[in-house]
Amino acid sequence: MPTTTPGTNLYGTSRPKKLAGNELSGSSNLAFTSQLSSLISASSRNSSSATAGRSRPRKPDIFSAHNKGVKRRAQADDAARSLEQKHSTSSEGVDAELWRQSQAKMEEKARIYAAMKRGDKEDKEEGGLIDFDRKWVESQERGEKGSSGDEDDEEDEEEELVEYVDEFGRTRKGTRAEVGRIQRMRRIQDEDEKEADRFTARPMMPEKVIHGDTVQYHAFDPDETVAEKMARLAAKRDKEATPPPDTHFDASREIRQKGQGFFQFAQDEEARQKQMGNLEKERKETEQAREEARERKEKRKREVEERRKEIRGKRARKEADQFLEELGAELGAPAKEEG
Repeated sequence: MPTTTPGTNLYGTSRPKKLAGNELSGSSNLAFTSQLSSLISASSRNSSSATAGRSRPRKPDIFSAHNKGVKRRAQADDAARSLEQKHSTSSEGVDAELWRQSQAKMEEKARIYAAMKRGDKEDKEEGGLIDFDRKWVESQERGEKGSSGDEDDEEDEEEELVEYVDEFGRTRKGTRAEVGRIQRMRRIQDEDEKEADRFTARPMMPEKVIHGDTVQYHAFDPDETVAEKMARLAAKRDKEATPPPDTHFDASREIRQKGQGFFQFAQDEEARQKQMGNLEKERKETEQAREEARERKEKRKREVEERRKEIRGKRARKEADQFLEELGAELGAPAKEEG
């Protein structure tokens, strides 16, 4: 069995030596405390005097971001909720004047509604919210009865049979309500035809048409406005045509190369006539000079031709004389030999 010696462990290795703690004196503790307090106060001053850094915007995450249009829909819901009709058993008193105005408006609406229901008032707006004809037919099918005596009397009057003339000229019988409905339909149809004729390019049919055998007189009788228009047209037609102002060619408005003999005439009529007169004078002088030169040339040509003729005549005579002399000499020589 292994033996252990003091200062060694079970495996025979030496144990580490324990450091002996230094005994702190009271003066060293006091110095440490004062130094620590000074450091703490300095750090607090630095933290208070330090400026805060600039805050950087954070990107919205999926939990903090809202869907698009949520706020707008919420505002619309609040506005609609504020317009809802609220019922309550206790409310503040309403002004008497406001109450009277509201009552008058409601009575007026009730009268208009009753008139439109009876068919006495035409609804000018197309596509209204209430179709009174259809409503009346449905009420008749259901056997609906009015709640008041006035409405019963009106319905009795509407159910009364009356005679009327239809669009083909036939005398028919029907209830008063049916007659009123047919008349309204005719009136609406006539108005639609007038509107269509007004906004179409097709000429309208003349209102006054003569049928049968008649003696026609004063056929063309225009009204005052048409007569005035025709008088103005006749005056314009008979008026003498005003000659257009004299305009001359202006070469300065053209972009082109001018030749050697180009001349720009003046736009003023007097200066233009003077320039044209000078040019005509120079032209005549040039033609006269050319004619004189041509005459001189012709005269010179005639003189040369006459001289040539004279020279040719002299040459011919000389040649003839020489020929005669030679011929005489030849004829004289044989005569001498014979003698």
